[in-house]
Amino acid sequence: MSEEITLKESQQLVFEILKFYKQICDENNLTYYIAYGTLIGAVRHHGFIPWDDDIDVLMPRKDYNKLVEIMGNIDGRYKLVSYENNNKFTAPLPKIIDTKTELVQKYDFYERVPLGVYIDIFILDNAGNDFQEASSFYQNVYSIYRKWLKSDLKLFLNNKSKFRSILGFVKRLPYKIHGISYYLRRYTEYSSSYIDVNTKYIAATNAGTPEAERNVFLFSDFGEGIDILFEDVYFRAPNNYQKLLEVEYGDYMKLPPKEKQVSHHMYELHWKN
Repeated sequence: MSEEITLKESQQLVFEILKFYKQICDENNLTYYIAYGTLIGAVRHHGFIPWDDDIDVLMPRKDYNKLVEIMGNIDGRYKLVSYENNNKFTAPLPKIIDTKTELVQKYDFYERVPLGVYIDIFILDNAGNDFQEASSFYQNVYSIYRKWLKSDLKLFLNNKSKFRSILGFVKRLPYKIHGISYYLRRYTEYSSSYIDVNTKYIAATNAGTPEAERNVFLFSDFGEGIDILFEDVYFRAPNNYQKLLEVEYGDYMKLPPKEKQVSHHMYELHWKN
């Protein structure tokens, strides 16, 4: 087995990916925002959450589609892995990976493409002109997302007995018969419903959480964004980043209990030989 990557090393590696991503976005006038764990780290710690190495960004779909084209013409250490550029990748959450590293999976669905240290790209889709319309849009997207997940789950799950895993697998058979690609196509097509329409509300459609209230926002909450310091570099954050953090984390400036100050990753990271 190759040498395992430490948390400190992983933080430095994903930070280099984030800087590469920022450079691509800046050079090509693409909109992005740091989000979730990265955003709370910037606000609360002025950098990484000390016990974590997550890098999360949000990106409007039109800008993401341009990123797919741009990254397709770039050869180098960092590679975009997504359903749009590799039909073997079977998740709706694109990543930019460091190809000098490798990920050893321990979670409940399959990875069919080799991964390494990565940053996650969450997609923002135009969602409607009132909250009810946008919430309905998000719930419909989430329904497709759940069906994708059922189609891709392994036979034996980490938190289930063999009997319950087999029973669940039988219940998921109709989704597996339709196939993973079927649901990924439906997710992408439905999420893009308003792509050419300027809407008052937007939604993070591949966030994977059921509550519309956590994923539907006013476009003005994001807007052009503001600069915020993360480690020693300024990145773009949503205009109303406090709202995003309050909705997701509540009192986001309060540290979690000591026993929860640990990484929750279900994988190992190694250097490639």
